[in-house]
Amino acid sequence: MRLIILTSKATSLLNVSRDIAYVASKIKITPRIIKRPVHIDDIDELCDICIMVYPASPLFCTPYFLFYRDWKTYIRKPIIFYTTIEGRPTKRHISKWMVDSVEFVANSKYTYDRLVEVGFSVKGIVPHGIVRETVEEAKKLVPTVRKELEKIHQNKVIFGAVAFYHIRKGLNYLARAVNILQKKRDDFVVHLVTSKATLEAIKPSAHLYIDTVFGTRSREEILAFLGACDFVIIPSLAEGFGLPLLEANAMGTPSLYCRYEPLTEVGDPQYNLTFDYEVVRFCDIGEGIEYELHIYNPKKLAEMMDYAIDMYKKDYDTYKKASEQVKRVIEKFDAEKVYLELFRLLAKK
Repeated sequence: MRLIILTSKATSLLNVSRDIAYVASKIKITPRIIKRPVHIDDIDELCDICIMVYPASPLFCTPYFLFYRDWKTYIRKPIIFYTTIEGRPTKRHISKWMVDSVEFVANSKYTYDRLVEVGFSVKGIVPHGIVRETVEEAKKLVPTVRKELEKIHQNKVIFGAVAFYHIRKGLNYLARAVNILQKKRDDFVVHLVTSKATLEAIKPSAHLYIDTVFGTRSREEILAFLGACDFVIIPSLAEGFGLPLLEANAMGTPSLYCRYEPLTEVGDPQYNLTFDYEVVRFCDIGEGIEYELHIYNPKKLAEMMDYAIDMYKKDYDTYKKASEQVKRVIEKFDAEKVYLELFRLLAKK
């Protein structure tokens, strides 16, 4: 059986697509990933089943909604639209034909709830997974990456973060938290892997190292980076799933993040370090999504970073226990288990 996975060049979506392809190959399905728009006539003869991996923005993804509708109408082979969203689809961009024709599979309960809220049909929830083999390969790189980080940052406690620049990613909040904490202590650094656009909004400092290699490193290299840090910070105000949290925990790195869905669906609050948000604001910046921003006080993040540093330096046994426990996330989100559900859903089509 032949599978086509249609997706974009966005790093997270491409990683998810590659993991689905890996699982497909394990069950004797031949996968092919296509990262460009296509016409249904161009791929009909190339596959027996199709999985689309795109966000549920009725503005940016209208062509993919149309593709799904036409595929169901004319091709009639099994197809799934596997999706995510970081808020509510903007109602002014939702046409009746979208609601009538497109059926999604959500990557989290959060995504499910937000799509149903505006009238979309959602067949089920399949959380993102992570491939154990990829994690094990990345672990082999951790000692080398750790040495490189220590060359740059010496003996400071290293917080890692991986995020491109976008309002929902909360990088300005992270920068403010660093500014607050650096007035109190000098023994830490945040190593931020991000896009070049970040430098236009945030200035690097002795405690905020901005590394603009986002999207240019392999999955294993990024996982190794997450595993080589002492802690990982997820500064996001809005997420549809929270893949960096899953990745960091799978590598054995405790993470700091704001306590909201869907991050609470992924991380174990007992062994990660979490803090509360103050208010929720929906923000429409013209991308077809009203981003659900969980606004937190950067001081809360700074306080949690302060606590994490003390744990690492003064209570290392507790830190090591947390590191061991967060690894168990892979038991729940093993790609070879969770993504099998996508193929079960395809079999029902």
